[in-house]
Amino acid sequence: MTTHTQTFTEVFGTDWPDPLCRGIPLNFREQFFPLGTVVEIQSNHKTVLETARLSFGRYGDPPPRSEPEFLIQLCVDPERHDDPSRVVPRYRALSHLFHIGCGEASFAVADLTKDLAIGFISSEIAHDTSFFRYVFLECLFHVLAVHRNHTPVHCACVALDGQGALICGPSGAGKTTLAYACIKAGLQFVSDDTVHLRRNPGDDKLLLWGNPWTLRLLPDATGIFPELRGKEMKPRNGHPKCLEIDVSRHFSEKALISCRPAVLIFLQRDPATCQGLRPLPKDAALRHLSENIVLDEEAVVRRHQEVLQRLVAAETYQLNYSGSPSNAVEWVHGLLQPHCSQSVTLK
Repeated sequence: MTTHTQTFTEVFGTDWPDPLCRGIPLNFREQFFPLGTVVEIQSNHKTVLETARLSFGRYGDPPPRSEPEFLIQLCVDPERHDDPSRVVPRYRALSHLFHIGCGEASFAVADLTKDLAIGFISSEIAHDTSFFRYVFLECLFHVLAVHRNHTPVHCACVALDGQGALICGPSGAGKTTLAYACIKAGLQFVSDDTVHLRRNPGDDKLLLWGNPWTLRLLPDATGIFPELRGKEMKPRNGHPKCLEIDVSRHFSEKALISCRPAVLIFLQRDPATCQGLRPLPKDAALRHLSENIVLDEEAVVRRHQEVLQRLVAAETYQLNYSGSPSNAVEWVHGLLQPHCSQSVTLK
């Protein structure tokens, strides 16, 4: 993918009126490798690249001399202003265009047919690192990746010896609570909310990618895990405050970027139901997963369905539990153990 960021002055040798800010040079640029995909970020301001390193830098460097699959150009507008604490992002799509609107000064558009996203953001938005990461940078990348070659699954994910257990269920079912209990017991952590699946070009098998560096728990988790009491709670994108756990800091070497999906576990938390684990029919698992497919072009939706059909070829279970997740952790470990090359004991 080639890019063109010359100003009108450089091209024509004279100054031209530029009311659309078309000629602002994007001199800051860097390539990243999130979800096994090469993406190039370009901007006129170093803050954008610094934030991109926080979002994508931990995935490692792209392969040498690789061409970017996606290009994201975000220009910090020096003349317009927004208050991040008072704006609500709005997302819309029409045909092949995806749009983010945020206040009066900040917006972005992704052209899904060109693997390209462009946008202008206020300085205030750019310097609100958490807001800018989740609302703009990571959102634009994921929209491009999901349209082109990745399939998202709403779940938490833990792993044992590189074999993943996808913990699925509706919001509030306790996915992240169980994931946290699992990594406390010694399992690897892949994601607390969403994973992205892609066929591995090398062997055409499914490979699962996560975001394993931060785990977010609802405040009521302090009633289950006493060590979390007194920790600072942070809001995220207008959602209620939550507890953010730095996984790489508190659970050294437990963060895992990608793994093979081995087991799907659908949580059912009902105090009136007896705790236990039972097989879940493949068609029921597929129906649950398909509910989260977002409307897109027919070919893209069909690709998602094909990936999910391959995913449910793995073992699928329903797990009923309430109260302490300790028993559930033992069940997750027991399901993963047969898929591992070596025996791994829980703490």
